[in-house]
Amino acid sequence: MSNAPFLWLLGHKIRVLPTDDSYGLVEIVTPAGMQGPPPHFHKDENEFIFVAKGTLDVICDGVWSRAGSGTFTEIPSKTVHTFVNNSDEDVVWITGWRPKGFQKFFTEFGINSSQPDALAKSMSPDVIARVMKESEDYGMFVRA
Repeated sequence: MSNAPFLWLLGHKIRVLPTDDSYGLVEIVTPAGMQGPPPHFHKDENEFIFVAKGTLDVICDGVWSRAGSGTFTEIPSKTVHTFVNNSDEDVVWITGWRPKGFQKFFTEFGINSSQPDALAKSMSPDVIARVMKESEDYGMFVRA
């Protein structure tokens, strides 16, 4: 797969995967009971979610759906969305964007998993405030 380091961001374990120049791709492990980011949209990027293990609840434009293992969900640009792991097991999933670029959000804000207390640091008030303040610079527009 990839030798890229795992990062923690907002309580999720993330690894940016190598791709060509046309799309960005990350692997995410969402712990049991973990919320996703606030509802948001990407102005220019189409996004997809592929659940490899577990079940993720996903909301797109106000409609919730359950995405179990093997489920592929497309999220067009400008579609307000988020997710939550309502289960008691970790969910492993892949998400990607076209055009490429949004994966920089994770490398900019993520805490390297080799750092002590990386998970806790990834959910600190400082990280959350910075994400909320700067997310639009990366094409993520929060709509609470």
